[in-house]
Amino acid sequence: MQRSANLDILRSFAVSVVLIDHLVRTLVSHTGFHYAAVVTFTRQIGQAGVLAFFVHTSLVLMYSLERMTHAGGRVSLRFYVRRFFRIYPLSVLCVTLVIILHIPIDTWGSAGIITPRVIISNLFLVQNLFTKVNVISPLWSLPYEVQMYLVLPALYYLSLRKRSVIYLSGLILFFYCVGFLFYWKTGHLNRPAYIPCFICGVLCYALRDRIREVVPSGFWPPFVLLLISGYCLTNHKDESNCWIGWIFCLILGLAINLFRDSDNRYLDAVAEKIALYSYGMYLIHLPMLYFVFMVLGIKHILFGTLLFIVLTITISAITYHFIESPFIEIGRKLSTRLVYTPKSSLLKPFARRTV
Repeated sequence: MQRSANLDILRSFAVSVVLIDHLVRTLVSHTGFHYAAVVTFTRQIGQAGVLAFFVHTSLVLMYSLERMTHAGGRVSLRFYVRRFFRIYPLSVLCVTLVIILHIPIDTWGSAGIITPRVIISNLFLVQNLFTKVNVISPLWSLPYEVQMYLVLPALYYLSLRKRSVIYLSGLILFFYCVGFLFYWKTGHLNRPAYIPCFICGVLCYALRDRIREVVPSGFWPPFVLLLISGYCLTNHKDESNCWIGWIFCLILGLAINLFRDSDNRYLDAVAEKIALYSYGMYLIHLPMLYFVFMVLGIKHILFGTLLFIVLTITISAITYHFIESPFIEIGRKLSTRLVYTPKSSLLKPFARRTV
C-alpha cells in the first residue's frame, strides 16, 4: 500500500478534534468563554478523535506488517523494535519535561498527586494497569495503544486467513460481550472498552480486497466530519458511552475502503503535514495550552488560540525532525540489522577465509 491521502486526512482530523476539545476546556477555565452550544458539542469530540486514532493506527500497522512480511525475517520482533523507537522517545521526553517544569495534568481541572510510582508507570506507559494517574492528560491513550501492539502481529496473520472476516467479526462481538460483563461487574471498562476499536481497523484491512472503492474521494472529508459530529451529538454527557464508541469505530472501519483516495492536491498536502506531526501535536499541545493561557495569562480568545496553534505546530515540527525521525530511523536500522540478517552477510566471513 502506498501512502493513503484518505488516511492522512483521517489522522489530521483525529488530532485536530483532540486539540479543539482541550482548547475549549481551557478557554472556559481561563478566558471566560461561555458559549454553551460549543461547550456541549465538543464535550466528547476529543474522545471521538482518539477512537479514530485507534482504528487508523491498527489499519496502518497492518500494512506495515504486510511490508515487513514481504521483506522477510522475524516479523513480530521487527515490528516490536520499530514501535518501541516510534512511541517511547517522545513520550519519555514529554513525561520528563512535564515533571521538571511542573506542568499540570491538564489546564481545566484540579491537579493530581504525582508520586515516583506514577512517574515510573507513565515513563513505561503502563499507568492504566497500576496507578490510573497520568502526569499529563493526553498520555491516557498511549498505554492502550502500546498494549495492543503485543497482539497486532497475531491479528495480522489472522486477517490473512480465508475466513478472516468471520473470525474478526466474531472477536469484535466477543469483546462487546466482555465489555458488557466487565462493566456490569466493576462499573468501568478500562482495556475492554478499546479492544473492539483496534479490531475494527484490522477488519478494515481484511476487507481491503473485498470492498470496491465506489464513493468519490470528495465525500471522504465530509463523511469523517459527519461521523465525528454524530458521535458528539449522541454522546454529549460528561462520561463517554463506550457502546456509541464501538458503533463509531465499526462504521469507520467498514467505510474506509468504500472511498476513492483523495486527489485534492492542497488538502492532501496539508493533511500529510498534520499527519506527519500528529504524534508530537498530540503530546505537546497540553503544555502549549499551559504556557499560553496559564504562564502568559492571555485572556484574548482569538490571539491566544492563534498563538497556541502556531506554537503547537512549530514545536511539533521541531520534535519530529530532531527526536521522532532520528529514532524512527534507529528503529528501522536495528530491526533490519539485529533481527533480520540477509544470507549474503552470513556468508561473508567464510568468503574471506577462502581467499
